Formats: sequence, structure tokens, C-alpha cells
Amino acid sequence: MKLSPATGARWALAIRRTGRAEAAPQGRPKGKGKLDPHLGFFAEIIAQDGDITMPELSAALFDATRVRAHPNAIGKFLRKLGYTYKKSHWSPPNVTVPR
Repeated sequence: MKLSPATGARWALAIRRTGRAEAAPQGRPKGKGKLDPHLGFFAEIIAQDGDITMPELSAALFDATRVRAHPNAIGKFLRKLGYTYKKSHWSPPNVTVPR
């Protein structure tokens, strides 16, 4: 197996420090995104207007907090939390909407 001198040095240091070499965590830590602190804001806005669009949510977030977020990122964030979009409005997780 071939590996670079830098990788060999990092592995050797890890073995000296901990007794074994393991892969370091990759990617962003869970729960550390810039939208997480604004969950309450999104819940309040969606409760007021279930028909709000992603661009409108993005603009409302910027107006209220000066935080810029792409509408797709907001949609992905809300879906990850269990919100769903049903034809004409956003629904919070585990809430039924009368028809």
C-alpha cells in the first residue's frame, strides 16, 4: 500500500498519542448549521401563514435577522425537521389540517 509521507507522519503521531490510528470526523458537525438557531422563527412564520413560499421565507429571515439563506436550503432544513408541503400550505410535524 502506498501512502504519502505526510499521511504516514499523521498516522504515526496518532498511534503515539492514542495507541491507534483512526479516521478523523468528516464534514460539518450535526446541529451546527446557520438555520438551527432560527427554528422558532420558521415555526412562527409558518403558523401565521401556511401558504408562504421558500423565497418569502428567505426574505422574511433576512429582514428579521440579516441572515441570508437560499430558499432550497430552508426547504431542506424544514423537511429534515419533519415539515411537509401539501399542495397549498406547509404543515408542522405530526399536525393534521382540517379539509
